[in-house]
Amino acid sequence: MKARAVVLVVGISMILGLGGFIAYQSPWVRSLLARSTVDPVELERGMNAPQRNHQPADAATGSPQWRGASRSGVAPVGSFRTDWDKKKPVELWRQQIGGGYGSCAVVGGKLYVQDRQGATERVVCLDAETGKPVWDYAYEAGQAGNDSTYAIGPRATPTVIGNTVYAVGGSGKLLVLDVENNAAKLKWEHDLLPEFQAPTPQWGVACSPLVLGDLVIVMPGGKDAAVVAFDRTSGAVKWKAGSNPPGYSSPIAATIGGQATVFAFLGDALLAVRAADGAVTDSFKWATQYTGNIATPVVVDDEYVFVSSAYGMGCALLRAEKQGADVKLVKVYENRGRAFQSHHATGVFKDKHLFGVDGTRGARGLTCIEFMTGKTVPDWEWTESGQASVILAGNHLILQTERGDLCLVEANPKEFNLVAKIPKVLSGNNNWATPTLVNGLLYVRDEQKVLCFDVRP
Repeated sequence: MKARAVVLVVGISMILGLGGFIAYQSPWVRSLLARSTVDPVELERGMNAPQRNHQPADAATGSPQWRGASRSGVAPVGSFRTDWDKKKPVELWRQQIGGGYGSCAVVGGKLYVQDRQGATERVVCLDAETGKPVWDYAYEAGQAGNDSTYAIGPRATPTVIGNTVYAVGGSGKLLVLDVENNAAKLKWEHDLLPEFQAPTPQWGVACSPLVLGDLVIVMPGGKDAAVVAFDRTSGAVKWKAGSNPPGYSSPIAATIGGQATVFAFLGDALLAVRAADGAVTDSFKWATQYTGNIATPVVVDDEYVFVSSAYGMGCALLRAEKQGADVKLVKVYENRGRAFQSHHATGVFKDKHLFGVDGTRGARGLTCIEFMTGKTVPDWEWTESGQASVILAGNHLILQTERGDLCLVEANPKEFNLVAKIPKVLSGNNNWATPTLVNGLLYVRDEQKVLCFDVRP
């Protein structure tokens, strides 16, 4: 009898334990149990910080990489029409391409994007004014990730510096191409996953390569190689850092106390990496379900670093501080579970506020929060947007929703105002690329095509 009772108690305990573990995987449960914390001293210090707006690149610089020249999501200088409610954007051209979720880089009158055609991935160059093909470079590639529910093409955006294009495919191949006479030639390459013993991310490799001085920096999430830097010219490995699992974010750099620092948001943490030698000077634990850290960190004043993810996680603000030879991360606040969860898209900063989409998939919508407190601005939410990618252009937000709508919203934290919504300009319901605006031409893509809209005055 006693033995039966012991077996019964053990069995019930195992069932409850397993049930609790499964329940905790639920974003709703994680949100319910999450705790938020704030450091009042750091918060007061932050409230007195300048919180400068990101400055747009000049028109000649264009948008040469993921989220623009500074990776801030701010469109380069250039006038564009904002009267979309009276005169909707005019489609200038469209060009068929293959599957993928990567955005367009636009610089020097050329557009660069990646796609998949059958068993090959491609880096494609189009004329930015006409959409006519200029060149493409195709290479054999395995499937992007383990989930065939979604497009198996590249997720990343090419980085273009002069006549050189840096690209990461969905299967993890890093290619550097030299372009001459409208033709691309391979300069060097690395197959990131096998080379650095990295697991295959469930939804493919998504980091857009960061070119910083003489380095090309990517995040394979490998053994002792969570972050890897290559010599920009030769492709030789310069340093490897961390052993964190891969996420789906892209690295961003800042100068902290005179020291170039790379912020790498991996599957379970944010790393501060010294660019000179790859030393991990600090880390901030942020373990998200499915290693789903996707949004790029938002850096303000070369001091404050904001991270956010969905699946019940929330957001956090850290202050990066130079201490001796190291950059340390000091927590300002950690809003877990309830406030501002970035899923696919990264928010944009303006006037001491952050605009972006809060929620997992279609559960929430466009939201505005106070950057330094993480608090949601009352009555500033547009749930109709669903999931959407957003860029800042002057005093307006341009949204591409996952359902394929194109929207213009005033970037005014005091009042929400939808200027216009143009429904279903893109096909399907997984339109996760970020729009690109250069010289009054707006570029968007889905799994079948790139579209260019004329919004010049």
